[in-house]
Amino acid sequence: MVFRRCPQCGSTSDDMYGFCIKCGYEFPKIDPQELACPLCGFKNPDEADYCVKCGTPLLFKNQIENNSVINPVVMEKNQTDVHKTSRLLILLGYLFSILGGIIGLIIAIYLSTRKDPVARRHGHIQLAIFAFYVIVIAIMYATGNISPTIISDYQQLLAGNFSSL
Repeated sequence: MVFRRCPQCGSTSDDMYGFCIKCGYEFPKIDPQELACPLCGFKNPDEADYCVKCGTPLLFKNQIENNSVINPVVMEKNQTDVHKTSRLLILLGYLFSILGGIIGLIIAIYLSTRKDPVARRHGHIQLAIFAFYVIVIAIMYATGNISPTIISDYQQLLAGNFSSL
């Protein structure tokens, strides 16, 4: 008995059927005397551990020779592993987001574009903090709680002109 992985759906099927039990893909025939790849059917040299055509591991080579069953290899990705750099950026992002600085916005955008789901989630939370600040400032400006001259005063302060204040 040989277990093969279907190239279309990725499920594992017994080779005695000749077809994938999930999607119906027809497996290429394997002669036990040949070192054919279980995925593409390419004949490989005796010393090959991987198919020279498609790179599939030839784990079933010993199974065909010994007539024993090998369980499929299952690899799980650990999603909880966060790098120390990501932790530091997440912490700094929250710090600068709460303080309302442009550095916090840059870190939040950087974190929200990462592939790591933990970093991406924290980046989205930090962007939500900035959106909250913008909404609060807009509401305060619209209701008159913030003077319209405060923006020009702030621009003068940034330019280093302290005489107009």
